[in-house]
Amino acid sequence: MLTICSTRHIARTCALLFALSGALPLAACGDKATDATKAQATVQTAPNLAQATSPQAVREAQATAAREALPKADKATPDSSYITLDSGNQLMYTYLALTGMPPDYAQVANSVSKDYARAADEFRKHDLLTALTPKIDADIAAAKSHRYFKMTIPNPIGKYSFEQKGFPLDNSLWEAGAYRYFFDNGEYKLGFSNGDAFRYLGVDSEATARSIEAQRARYDAVKLTVYGYYQNADTAQKIVTAQIVKVALVDKQGNVLAAQ
Repeated sequence: MLTICSTRHIARTCALLFALSGALPLAACGDKATDATKAQATVQTAPNLAQATSPQAVREAQATAAREALPKADKATPDSSYITLDSGNQLMYTYLALTGMPPDYAQVANSVSKDYARAADEFRKHDLLTALTPKIDADIAAAKSHRYFKMTIPNPIGKYSFEQKGFPLDNSLWEAGAYRYFFDNGEYKLGFSNGDAFRYLGVDSEATARSIEAQRARYDAVKLTVYGYYQNADTAQKIVTAQIVKVALVDKQGNVLAAQ
């Protein structure tokens, strides 16, 4: 009987020791889990310095700084000071004016003079180039003093957006990497530095928005006049960058339907 009692006593004692021994590591595991959670929370709330200094972030910051450093238009400039832009040759002269690079007179003459471009006689070409050079210089000088321009974009709007309360404008104004050019000289392109502000043409009046949407749906010839200011030129890609000062949507009679 004593043996039986001793065995049960030992069993109870062993069970108690086993339970205690099992509790210790569980408590330790609980402490480790808590520490890990705290550490993870600390990592999540700490600033991500690697992301802030990533090459992409640095490039974006540099691009933003470069845009901010560009010369800006005087928005009080009257409409009469804006010169109509409708030719790639105009962009060429503006490019040469902004870069200050010595012009390649033969290349310019080839673009602006059909007689020069078609001439096969080298003496005639030489004489034509001699006659054209002063005019080329004068046109470049004029471009230096005429940095305000206006251009017309046909079919410039998409269907009305109820979410934006306005009309989406042609993506050549705002899409990254998009440029406009003219068929008479497509070598020179025009891009905009602040196109993000002109993704939509806002229209507050519902009656006006309905009228514009009706004309768009009928394929009426509404056009967008873009008023801009030449800022700089990219010598690597022959791109002239401009600031959009304002835009105006006009109907085929020339009436302004909306402006921004």
